[in-house]
Amino acid sequence: MPNVLILTTYPLVNPRHGGQVRAQNICSQFQAAGWRVLNIAVFEEDSYLEVAPWDVPFPANSPHREFRGKNVMFIGDLQTSKFVRDETNQALILSRIPADLDVVHVEQPWLWPVAAAYRQQVNSKVLLSYGSQNIEHELKRSILNSLAGSSYKDIIEDIINEIMLLEQSATRGADVVMCVSSSDELVHRKWGARQVVVAPNGVEYRSPDRERLEYWRLKFGATKFLIYVGSAHPPNFTHFNDIVGGSLACFPPDAKLVIVGSVSEHIYRECLKGSFSSVNMSRLELLFELSNADLDAVKAIAHGYFLPIPFGGGTNLKTAEALISEKFIVGTRSAFRGFERYIDSPGVHVFESPAEMHKLVQHVFAQDPRKVKNLDSLKPLTWESCIQPMLAAISGRIGAGR
Repeated sequence: MPNVLILTTYPLVNPRHGGQVRAQNICSQFQAAGWRVLNIAVFEEDSYLEVAPWDVPFPANSPHREFRGKNVMFIGDLQTSKFVRDETNQALILSRIPADLDVVHVEQPWLWPVAAAYRQQVNSKVLLSYGSQNIEHELKRSILNSLAGSSYKDIIEDIINEIMLLEQSATRGADVVMCVSSSDELVHRKWGARQVVVAPNGVEYRSPDRERLEYWRLKFGATKFLIYVGSAHPPNFTHFNDIVGGSLACFPPDAKLVIVGSVSEHIYRECLKGSFSSVNMSRLELLFELSNADLDAVKAIAHGYFLPIPFGGGTNLKTAEALISEKFIVGTRSAFRGFERYIDSPGVHVFESPAEMHKLVQHVFAQDPRKVKNLDSLKPLTWESCIQPMLAAISGRIGAGR
């Protein structure tokens, strides 16, 4: 039985956000194919409560938390890469990794130094695989430019350059690179990747629990709503007001925009801004974090999905979930990165301005709540189909002696 290690910067105990869900499904697909799977996370200790015993915390008081003496928001992942380069920390991590691995797969570039050190110091025959979820330096530039305070605007380009160098090192050093879209594939090929495979984000369909379904049906009654599920990842909220034109008045008085996940508090703050705050509050329903059973039930009774994604790399996991639901979808063009072939499907409505969004929301709520048969086949959206090219590429490399 072949052995694979999956390295992540987030624990996979009770996956919640998109990165965790993707990594957990990669693990599951390896296991289904007959592999023995180990996951080790090097995680920011102040961000996660549920962890595995072998995961490694990145302490909140570590000197590696600062970038040139400054605490910069949203670069904990980059600073994690510096933490694992530290000789003592790296030795600790390597001591937890078996010496006889066939494959080390690194999700995102942050832990690439660990994989490279393992091949150099422990097992020269191991195959290294790099899973790119975004072109990270481009995504980070968008995030930092939209949020950065004046105290560290002068070092943004230095941060971006460090991230790009790390990405390029992972791309050139890996035997196989996995990315999530054809546009990302072009970047990795330009950087000199040996082999690139597109393995996009997918979805696992779960039937809702009958008891939870009844609970939420009673709670919402006849109220129609669009659902938006998201984490506190900045692209999920930073331009929300710009996208909706500052107003949710396009939602009928008896309809709601339901927000689920840790993005809830951020959307709440966004909707309080401007002269339409009272209208926005009347149209908003914040559910915050839900269990998977409750989330499945709320999705099942939703009238449709709202995908207000302004920018970001890779592909959006929530778009795959919306498509496989066969419900109405109202979303930005950016939300369909990697899913462009579905844009013209019945029930899918893409907007590029607040005025278009307002018209589409009104149009969708005027329709009967029904399933919209918008896809010829849903199978390409499942995790099994999405991850298969990755497994095939790795197995092929091993069979060929890397």
